[in-house]
Amino acid sequence: MESRTKDILGATLQKMASDEQFDSITVKRLVLESHVNRQTFYYHFQDKYDCLQYQLYQDANRLVGEVTAANWLELYLSLFRYIDTHQNFFQHISESHAYSYGDDFILQVIDLIVTKLTKSLQQECPQLKITDQSGLLLFEYGLQGIVRNWFRDGLRENPAILVESVSKVSRQQVGTLFDGISDKAMALFKQQLLSV
Repeated sequence: MESRTKDILGATLQKMASDEQFDSITVKRLVLESHVNRQTFYYHFQDKYDCLQYQLYQDANRLVGEVTAANWLELYLSLFRYIDTHQNFFQHISESHAYSYGDDFILQVIDLIVTKLTKSLQQECPQLKITDQSGLLLFEYGLQGIVRNWFRDGLRENPAILVESVSKVSRQQVGTLFDGISDKAMALFKQQLLSV
């Protein structure tokens, strides 16, 4: 029941922020729209920003399911599609005091994709280890920047073309993040990535 109440509050906040500027939303109006009392809201959240962060975290987890070498770029593309579908919401967030939450959401989705991709690959090749943590961060921030710039430029470019254009670079970059594995394991790993 507790998570259901949080989900109701989060979904209501998302709907409200799709229709109006985030900064104009008050907790008083949010609880009225949610049919939840104010005390219950503050039992679950510190403020509307905490509620927004919860909703975005839930959306990120729903968006990223199982990740494999065969579908990780499709999941990356689904991030573009999700933002396109909810563009009013993200626009109102980006124009508010919560502007960084949209960027954090993008990075969170990308991190989930990369983390789950790594685990999936390690099931088939247990010796795969990420040894270049700074390279991993650079890779994730690069993917985030592509989505963020696409959004800030008005969603003009076709996301499928963007993903396709970076897919070869992404595959190469992911391959360089792993080190200290046998040639056979690396060959299998690269074969999986190229099968996309």
